[in-house]
Parts: sequence; structure tokens; C-alpha cells
Amino acid sequence: MTEQTSAKPPARLFHLDNLRVYLTILVILHHTAISYGAVGDWPIVDPAVDDISPIFLTFFTAVNQSYFMSAFFLLAGYFTPRSLDRKGRASFIKDRLIRLGIPLLLSTTIILNINEYLHVVCFLKEPFSPIWAYSPAHLWFLQALLIFTVIYVVYRFFADRIASRKMFQCYQNRFPPNAALVLSIIILTVLTFVVRLRFPVGSWVAGLQLAHFVHYIFSFYVGIMARRGDWFNRLTKRQARQWGIVSLIVIPIGLVSMSVDILSGNEESFLKLMGGMSWQAFGSALWETILFIGITVFLLYFFRDRFNKAGPLLRSMARNVYTVYIIHLTLLWGINIVFLSVNIPTILKFFIVSVITISLSFLLSALIRKTPYAKRVLG
Repeated sequence: MTEQTSAKPPARLFHLDNLRVYLTILVILHHTAISYGAVGDWPIVDPAVDDISPIFLTFFTAVNQSYFMSAFFLLAGYFTPRSLDRKGRASFIKDRLIRLGIPLLLSTTIILNINEYLHVVCFLKEPFSPIWAYSPAHLWFLQALLIFTVIYVVYRFFADRIASRKMFQCYQNRFPPNAALVLSIIILTVLTFVVRLRFPVGSWVAGLQLAHFVHYIFSFYVGIMARRGDWFNRLTKRQARQWGIVSLIVIPIGLVSMSVDILSGNEESFLKLMGGMSWQAFGSALWETILFIGITVFLLYFFRDRFNKAGPLLRSMARNVYTVYIIHLTLLWGINIVFLSVNIPTILKFFIVSVITISLSFLLSALIRKTPYAKRVLG
């Protein structure tokens, strides 16, 4: 089922920048979907005007959640070894603290209170009181990334002193075969199921939703191994197509299961998908894990061989994805409030608000990055 031949490495790595742009846009679409009826907590409540929109948007976010944040961690891990090797431990840690720590600090102070003002004053029409608490909100990703990075640096401190450290690298110059991917799916499914016995989807601990962290941890450290083994350039068309087909087959299975619970109003059965000792929880973990592996593998090939070019617009967007990720939620909340009084179909509102938020986020990000010292933090 696997293919041993190596794919020819592309001349440029625009595909990874393009993939980052795609994932960033997907984050905005994901949050916008929740704001208009998809399952999830959202402070700006704008109820759907029909029964179908929430179902469609929930399906959309369910598929997204299976892979998009894991893909971010995969790419973050991929670029970590080279950066550490080039800068050295001390400079690398300093750089990570600046790049990740400063946005986290801004998020839990300035951004947090701007968002609170929008919610309390502009939406609830109540008096505003500043919040002084640690709350990373959507920048939990940076918090987790900082933790993962420090662990990797500590590991490298000891691993670099082991003469036989090459034993820690699997599949050198070869993408992992399908047997390894299937084994990964089995292990990740079991671990995710176990974690969700205590921390179901929707529960937060220290700003982190631990229900998804088996995938996130795996993705970050696999990204590191992928860099060492040149995996992204070695993925073949045949293997990518196989996993793309698997994903297309698996997606409807989960969606049919969710739709039965939603349309029947069986909230108890739907909640079992989030975690706990039930076959629904195990099936949900399996479904997400298959899609995580399948969609990610396919996208790595698609963006490498089919979407590996970047004109001025895409290059500009790629430079701004990090800033967009940081600021988009505040813009989205403001636009949500503006559109509260707009009486149009929910799906249409979702698309209009998404386009406006995406456009404004990238435009504002480009302006922010031109301010003094901003590039030191934002790249």
C-alpha cells in the first residue's frame, strides 16, 4: 500500500507559506462559524434565523477542528530545529520569549480588555470594568507552543551529548509508510479517548483545551522529525491521494452520526461525542484522528505540488499571518456587533462577515507590522 520512491523536492518552499495562509483563513472562518450558530461558546450571540445553518456550520467546524490547529503545530515544529541550530539555545529561547511571550502579555491585558469592552458595553449595554487576570483566549496556541519549545530545547541539551543521537530519528529521507500512519491513528485515538474521560471537549485548564492536546503534542514533535528526515519533500502523490480518499470516505460517516443527534434533538447522545466512557466518545476520537492524519497528509502534498507558487499578494499575506492570528478575534467581535441589526439569512451573513474580517485583518496586520519594533515581535 505504501510507496518507497522519493518525490523530487520543490525548488521553493512557497507551499508552506501558502499552507499557513490557508490555515489562518480557516481559523477566521472557524470562529465566524461559531459566532453564527456552530456548536461552541461565543460571547456575541447572533441567533440563526433558520434550522439548517447551525447544522451546516457545526459540520464545518467539526471537520476543521480535526486537523487545522494540529497542522499549525506541525509547521511550528518543522521550523524549530533549524532555528535552534542557527541561533543557539540562549538566543533561541530569548527569541521565543519575545515572539510568543509579548503577544501573550498583550493578549491578557490590552486585547482582553478591548474584547471585554466590546462584549459588555457594545453588546450587553452594561458598564465596563477592566479585567486583571491571565486569560490567553485564542492565543492559547502561543502558550502551548512556548511550553513545547522549552521542552524540546531541554531535550536537545541532553540529546546533543549522546553520540548515538541518530537513533532518535525515524524514516530518514523517507515519508513514514502507511503502516506507521495507521499505527499512529490507533495510538492517538486511544490516548485521546483516555484524556477525554477526564477532560472532555469544551473543558479548559489554564487556558488550554486538553481534549485536543494529544494531537497537538504529536504534531509539534512530528514536525521536528519531519524536518530532520525531509519528510515533506518525500511524500508521494500516491500516498497523499490514498489518504485524501480515506478522508473523503470518513468525513460523511461522522457528519451523519452528528446530524442524527442534532435533528432528533438528542442532546445527551450528542454530548457523549465530547468525551466520557462511551462508544460515541471513542468513535469521535477515532473519526477526528483519521481526518487529522488523512487531511494533513493530503494538504502537504497539495500545497507542495499543486499550490507552490506565490505572487505579491500571497507573499504579503504570508508575512502577516502571525499578526492576523493575534488580532482577528477583536475585529470579528466588532463586526459581529455591527451586523447584529442586519436582517439577512444566516449563511449569507456568515460569508459576508468572514470576507470582511479576513480582508480587514490582513490589511490592519500589514499596517501594524510597519510600526517601530513591531517586526521584532511579529516577524
